[in-house]
Parts: sequence; structure tokens; C-alpha cells
Amino acid sequence: MRALRWHGNKDLRIDEIPEPELRPGWVKVKNAWAGICGSDLHEYTVGPKNVPIEPHALTKETVPSVLGHEFSGTIAELGPGVTDLKVGQKVAVFPVLTDGSCYWCSQDTYGLCPKWGFLGYSGYGGGMAEYVCVEREAIHIIPDNMPLDVAALVEPLAVAWHAVKVADLGPDADALVVGAGPIGIAVVHCLLAHGITSVTVTEPSPSRAEHAKNAGAAHVLNPMTEDVLELSKQIGDGRGFHAVFDCAGVQVAFDTALACVRGKGKIVNIAIFETPLVIKTPNIINRRSITYVGSNIYTRGEFQEVIDAIASGKIKNPEKMITGKVSLKDAVIDGFETLLMQKDKHVKILIDATSG
Repeated sequence: MRALRWHGNKDLRIDEIPEPELRPGWVKVKNAWAGICGSDLHEYTVGPKNVPIEPHALTKETVPSVLGHEFSGTIAELGPGVTDLKVGQKVAVFPVLTDGSCYWCSQDTYGLCPKWGFLGYSGYGGGMAEYVCVEREAIHIIPDNMPLDVAALVEPLAVAWHAVKVADLGPDADALVVGAGPIGIAVVHCLLAHGITSVTVTEPSPSRAEHAKNAGAAHVLNPMTEDVLELSKQIGDGRGFHAVFDCAGVQVAFDTALACVRGKGKIVNIAIFETPLVIKTPNIINRRSITYVGSNIYTRGEFQEVIDAIASGKIKNPEKMITGKVSLKDAVIDGFETLLMQKDKHVKILIDATSG
């Protein structure tokens, strides 16, 4: 079968590899769509970061690694012992790999599992291939009326869904999203799904600002031409925002978050920083009783909650996040390179794992 694999920095290749073999209690999935995540781009440009150069603690595999951890497909075959599923059912795949037995796994805090990993990085294959085999518990059935391309958005939406739950906001809260990239747009969708209608986005790119408006943000501010701090006070009844979601991962984004969050408010960091972060005025955090908290991954329950929210219409029009679709054979140039060169124009590019 064909698979897009990471071989090295700026070295992704379409390889012909054997189809994965089923194990007892596992399920074989014919992949349909896989999204290119920001972490995939990090791996492509500055890796290795997550791919296993040494044998991974769980999978025992090393590079080259099949990419793709945001993906959907249909059940192709059931392994021995799997009796509650049917061939042909549409699925989204929970991609987090853990040992399932440590303290952190018992707390549903999978990112702290000492053997943590991801399908699409750490072994066992991924969504950017024709097939993948996964454990039964990774399979989440999606409704027949949910398109498979939308189902590939469940994973990035789950990242945002978890972050919104971490913020723990009431429906009357004012929220600020810093950065209208894929996760920022996903946070807008999930805030609205939780009944929070006062959603503001700050984003300098006109194209990304337009995506934020299309997602339903009530206010979209340009930090290059507008006084975000003054406007944050106006929007937040003179006190600022109850919660700020940092989805940019750059110094200026954190500085904006710290300036705009109200006293006793919360800054939720979702972004990955590539350079050191400097907290220039740490006393403000103390004096104003601000909470700074990281939001990492999601639980199995939250993954299912996102599927249910899409199916019920609670998450509205998630398909607007899809700004491009490319074939597997064209994934490097028309997918990865396009996102690097034209990232402002795109939210999510999906790779068609079934195409040549």
C-alpha cells in the first residue's frame, strides 16, 4: 500500500509498504481523509521532534514513520475478538497511544503518560496511508450522515474542546482567542458550541481574520491597526476577558493575553512555542490573581463529545474549516509546502488517502 512517511527533515516520501496485519482485538481501517496538523508541519520543517529516532516505548518502532493523526475512514476488517463492530462502518480514530496502566492514564491525562505517543508519529501507522490497524478502543463510530471529511476534523476540534473545558467559563463570559490558525478557529467553534457568544479573535492576517468571522466570532481585531487592550476593556465591561486562549505560540501573543485578561481571569495555552517565552512582568500574574494553564490533548470522552456535538449541530458548520483537499501523491507539494508558503489562506488541508 502507499503511505506518506517521514524520513528526515524536509524529507517526506510516498513509499510502498506492506498492508498492516490485524492482531486480536484490533480493527483494520481503510483510511479516507487525514488533516495536516501544525505539529506535522513542525515535524516536517524542524524535526525530529515526536518521531521515534530510537525504538518507541510502546510500539518499538523507529523512523521512517507514517504521518497522520487527524483522520477518518471505514472499517475494512475485524480482528479476532471484535464482535461489536461491522465492516463498512464509518469511523474517526482516537490517535493517542498510552500504556493504559500508569497513574496519569487513570486520570485521563494521557500527555503525561511516560510511554505516551501518537498514531501518525510513534508507530502503528497513521492516516496518511491507505490502511491502518488500531486497537478496538481507538475506534469511534460516526453517524451515517456525517461526511468522512468532516469526521477528520474531530481530532483538532477535540484539542479545542478540551481547552474550552479547561477554561471553565459560564455562558456570559467574554473570551479572547489570540491567533486564527486551525486551532484558533477550532476554539471559536467550540466556544460557541458551549454557549459562549462573546468571542473575540485577534489576528493580523486579513485572510485568517475572515476565517474567524466565518466561524462566528463576534469581534475580530487587527493588532497591527487597532488598540487591542483598549478594545478588550470595552468588550469585557471595563475589566477585560474572563479567559484568553493563546493559539499563536509567539511572544507578542502571550503579551497580548497577559494584558487583556481580567483580574482572576485565565490564560489557556494551547500553542506550541518554537522559541523561549519571556514573562516580562511576572508580578502582574500574582497581583491580579491570574491563572496560566496549559491545555494538552483530550480524553476519550471528550473525543466522543465532539462527535456528538457535530452530529447534533451544536458545533455548527465545521466543514468551513476545510480550505483544501489534495491527493496522497501530491501531499508534499500541494499540502505541506502550500501550508508553509500560503498558511494565511488556509485553515485545514485534508489529504485523500484513497487517491493516487
